[in-house]
Formats: sequence, C-alpha cells, structure tokens
Amino acid sequence: MHEFLNIKDFLTDIDFTLMGEAEGNEEPFFDVQGVWKGKITSTQQWIDIESDFVKFIKNKLNTIPALKRNAIDGIQILRTKNPYDVHSDWIITNNQVPIVNPITSPPTYTVVIPLDGDYKTIIFDQGAKYNNFSDYKKTHSELEKYCSDYVWNKYCGHCIKEDQKYLTIKKIFSWQRGTLFAFDRKLFHCSINFSKLSKEAIVMWLSHEQS
Repeated sequence: MHEFLNIKDFLTDIDFTLMGEAEGNEEPFFDVQGVWKGKITSTQQWIDIESDFVKFIKNKLNTIPALKRNAIDGIQILRTKNPYDVHSDWIITNNQVPIVNPITSPPTYTVVIPLDGDYKTIIFDQGAKYNNFSDYKKTHSELEKYCSDYVWNKYCGHCIKEDQKYLTIKKIFSWQRGTLFAFDRKLFHCSINFSKLSKEAIVMWLSHEQS
C-alpha cells in the first residue's frame, strides 16, 4: 500500500459529463465534539455504491494498480461550510454512526477528488485506528518538535490550539478539479482554514477488497 497517491486529471471534463449527476439525499453534518461543536460543518450527499455514478468511478479506480483491489465502503459529495479540524477516517460514520466495520473491511485509503480548486488538505505524520484526535491526546505526550506557530496559524488556525503540540505535517495536498489524491485512512488530517466560499469534492473511503 502506498502512503500517498496524487493523480492529475483522474476525472476529466468529459468524464464528468459521462458520469451525470449524483443522486442521493443531502444531509447536514454536525460537529459533535470538535472545534465547531454543535454547528454544521458540511453537508454530505451519500451515493449508492451500486449506482452507475459509482460504478463509473470504480472502473476508473481499477485502471490504477494501487487501487485496483480496493472496495468502496462509502462515497459522498462533500460540501464544506466550515473547515474540518483534526481527525482520521479509520471508521466511516454517517453523522457519528458507524456504517462499516473496519475489522471485517480493513481500511486502506481516503480518496478525495475535488470539484473545485483553490483549497488544501493537511495530512499529519500521526495516525490512529480511531477517528477522534481527543482520544489520541489521552494516550500520547506532547512532542519536543511540533508544527511551527507560523505553519499552524497559516493552515490550521481554526483547529484546537493545543493539538499543535502533538502534530507534525507530512503532506499538503492542493486541490485541483478532477485530480485524485489518496492517503492512509489512519492518518490524522484537517482542512486548511477558509472563511469565504464552500468547497466541494467527491470523497470516498476504500478497504481491502474481500475475495
């Protein structure tokens, strides 16, 4: 398994036309215990994994050797309203309710395909086999060398300040329409701080395909 994948023009304008519109109910996502506690951070349009839309994407994934033997556990159109703070995607949830068991479906990649650009996702070196960073802080010590004040304030100023002392940045992905980027689902990550327009992407979570 690769640590990261970054594939330019994974979906072209022609692909977007052939795929058509995704169907599915758009649901609000409430932050339960993070920096936006009690507020809506995004809407999530969950898409049936048996739909033609998803089958088109799965066929495209199968052209990439690293992703060929991966199952899609969940897929949605994400429309962000507030930037996400630090979390991992080890357990897929729909409004905090798990929808896939990571024991029977061992997680591999979080995959993001931006539908617009001018945005970034921050991937940290640290990770865990659970989602909430607050749980990580309970069992780990502060680092001697952690993310600098300049970088933290530039990219992660919306996050909980004390989280900075537990984290170092591994990778910063720049969004570009149609580009695919993927990373290990156990890695903690967050949105870059933004305050203007909503951001939109296809987001999916993969696991080892069961034979």
